[in-house]
Amino acid sequence: MNRNKFFKKVLFLAAFLCAGALSFAQDDGGKFNLYYYGVLTNVNDQNMLNITQDLFFAQLRGIQNLQTFDKRDDEIKDSYSDIQTDSNCGSFFELAQEKSPSEGPLLFAARIYRPRSDEKWSCVFAVKNLQNGQIFSTEKEYDSYYKILTDAKLLIQRVVFDASGSGGALGQSAKAGPGAARQDGAEVGAESLAGTWSGEKSASKIILLRSGRGFIVFNNGATMNVAVFAQDGGSSVRIVQRDKFNASFYPDIDRQTILNYAESATPIEWNMTLASSGSLVGKKRTLVQSGGSVEPASVDVTWTKK
Repeated sequence: MNRNKFFKKVLFLAAFLCAGALSFAQDDGGKFNLYYYGVLTNVNDQNMLNITQDLFFAQLRGIQNLQTFDKRDDEIKDSYSDIQTDSNCGSFFELAQEKSPSEGPLLFAARIYRPRSDEKWSCVFAVKNLQNGQIFSTEKEYDSYYKILTDAKLLIQRVVFDASGSGGALGQSAKAGPGAARQDGAEVGAESLAGTWSGEKSASKIILLRSGRGFIVFNNGATMNVAVFAQDGGSSVRIVQRDKFNASFYPDIDRQTILNYAESATPIEWNMTLASSGSLVGKKRTLVQSGGSVEPASVDVTWTKK
């Protein structure tokens, strides 16, 4: 074969591959469309499940050039019964396509399963590429449910990149501009902050995530979502209540009394520094009861990582 014919074939092949890549990219600013079907699980705690599903959705939305659509549908999940054997969510994707056809090209679902209460948790992140029919998944076992949440971000990115075939085209999580860093939470110190903490006498668990989010599970069953912001170049951290007012966030105050402050109460806030011991030490801005009245106060707090 002479060199001219060889280069013509190479150019033809390159054009073919480029055409395939362009057909995968969407018209909306070159974004890839992904349809999010939430979490398949045998977990019975609906509140915890909602937090988990919202977290995964937020982490997908943080991937640059990925346009994510929320397709969570309880009717589809209610008619699906193969969670014990469907290790890569394949049969669920088929059911989802049958009941609610998606324009694609990517479908995403997570599967969290625990055979018995004394066994490890299994978590699968799966993505189906509708253009080639392939399913890409990653599976990992955990001793703790909360570890799934702190570990999810990188696994989600990896399986989405693999399924899209885009390599670096999607890129890592979008980098926040100067005005956006505080909105989405800071990555500075994320490794040292991510994990399970204790230190609130009224809370059974404090979970901080690498994404700049977290939640506090109270002894009374309430759950507070929080946003985590690194400050002063990462030497201190500010943690702020994200949910609307909830009387259950003030278990030391009589319920009828605290309800009078539903309109005026500001979000609970913690301002702390990371001590050399690894603990978070600082102040909690909240409401406290003093006699028959309720007033704002700054309370000394120390959180210890488990």
